[in-house]
Amino acid sequence: MPDPRRTVLIPIARQSRLVAVTLIAAVWRTRRAEEIDAAVGRLSEARQRMVVGGVLGFLFLLSLFAAQFGLLGLALFWAAVVLTVS
Repeated sequence: MPDPRRTVLIPIARQSRLVAVTLIAAVWRTRRAEEIDAAVGRLSEARQRMVVGGVLGFLFLLSLFAAQFGLLGLALFWAAVVLTVS
């Protein structure tokens, strides 16, 4: 029987890395997401975790700041995220 932690955590880690790389590529317009993903892939595993955790942590803190302004703040936050990624 497969280990449930492995079957759950590996897809979550892949999706988290994809989100982090996409957000970095959206901000850093001169590089494509594939280039950034390759650059992150060349880092050590600990550094990869730091990059992904840092980007997602910053996004979380930014969402908490937006939540201070109520529903309007969260709506503007999500609109900014969608516009940045697209």
